[in-house]
This record gives sequence, structure tokens and C-alpha cells, in this order.
Amino acid sequence: MAEEEFENFKIEKDVESKVTKVIIDRPPVNAIHDGVLDELNKVIDLLWTDADTRAIVLTGGGEKAFSAGADVAGGNIPTNHFEYLELNRKGERTFRKLSEIPKPVIAVINGYALGGGLELAMACDIRLAKKSALIGFPEVTLGIVPGWGGTQRTVKLIGMSKAMELVLTGDRITAEEAAKFGLINRVYDDDKFEEEAMKFAKDLATRCAPLSMAVAKRLVNKGGEVPMDMGLEMESFGGGLLYPTEDMQEGMMARMERRPPAFKGV
Repeated sequence: MAEEEFENFKIEKDVESKVTKVIIDRPPVNAIHDGVLDELNKVIDLLWTDADTRAIVLTGGGEKAFSAGADVAGGNIPTNHFEYLELNRKGERTFRKLSEIPKPVIAVINGYALGGGLELAMACDIRLAKKSALIGFPEVTLGIVPGWGGTQRTVKLIGMSKAMELVLTGDRITAEEAAKFGLINRVYDDDKFEEEAMKFAKDLATRCAPLSMAVAKRLVNKGGEVPMDMGLEMESFGGGLLYPTEDMQEGMMARMERRPPAFKGV
């Protein structure tokens, strides 16, 4: 992957484990504006086919916030309803693109994840959070609604009843509470959080076959959108596509020889 500098992101690559960390770098709370979305699009494009990236960690710079959402305090806000509509659509397209990258994306929630910040985390495949993190959708207290997929992804992730409560109340909840109903996958103590989150990502990148993860991610994502019969047929085709790969042979051989697999992504 060619090196590229970004104004709103830092990219850190671990060549050995093939984990790439994408850090939102907009202190103090990593708020999201139009330029952040533009750069996130570029980051996704860079990592999409990067052979040295098998898992992506998305986190916030500093210790205060993953992202506090849209930059309503920075002056970079729409001036009319057409601009607001286009900003919503842009965020939705960008987050959808992130959700479709053929590699696991892990949201490492190191603080506040509010509004658009929570929507960004929900576009990731797995969400890990520190115990002190707070999440929520404050939009209704601002006279708007979640506009980057929050009203839709929340229902798919945790069901109608809890999604309705989160969206309508605008309440902030703890990471531990969010984990109870599946919005957060794992919660770690603050002092061990970064170490445990990176350990999780590195294990995923080194232990699991890249092509298998890409196909499995696609199948799970589409499984919520298609009838069961179609989903099962897609699953059969997915297994058939992977069967002749070198990584399948390596995985089977490694299991029989009781050794770690050395996957190549082919």
C-alpha cells in the first residue's frame, strides 16, 4: 500500500500481524465533518486490496472519544435542507462502503461514541469497548434524527424494541449495558483495553484465512437482506468458491499436523 498523508486520520501498520490501525485524528473529540468522510473514503480504497492488511482497527485519537459524532460545534454544518440531505447521503454511502470492505473491521471504542460516531462504529463488523466508554444517539435532543444509518442498523443489530428506546430517548448508556443486548461485542477494563483489543485483532488476522473471512463477512451481511433459501444457496456457493484454494488446503493440513496455519490469501 502506498504511503499517503491524511489531515484527519493516522494510519499505523503492523507488517508482522497484518493489522492496520486507522485512527481518527481530530482532537478533542474526533468529530466528523464532510472532509472526514472524504478522507475515510480514500482510506477504504487504499485498504480494500492491500495485501498487507488482513484486519482493520478503527479507533479514536486520544483517550476521550472514539467519535462524538457530527461536527456541530466546528461551524462546518449544512446551511439548508438540501445540503443536509446530501451530507446524510454521503455519510450513509461512506459507512456502507466501510461495511462492505472484504476484511474484518473492528471498532475499538476508546471513549464517547455518540450520534454519527456510534453509527460509524455500527458500520464496523465487531465492536470492542473500554468499560468507561459511553454511547448513545443524542440527535432527538438536537431536533434531528440519526442520519448515517442509525435508525436502520440499530434495528438489525439489536431488534426493534431496544433500538426504539435508544433512538427516542437520546440517553447515553455504558459499554457494559450495551454489551448486554449485543450492540457491543466485548468490554475490557480501561487499563487493559488497548492491549486486549489489539490482541483480538492480531489473533483474527493471523489465525483466520483472509479469503474465508471475506466470503463469510459477505454472507453474513447479505443474510439479513435476502430470504433464507437464497441465503443458503449463497452459502453453498461461498463454500464451493473456497474449496479449491491454497488456504483451504493449508488450513486442513495445519489442523491435521497440529500446527498454526500459514495463510497466504490465495
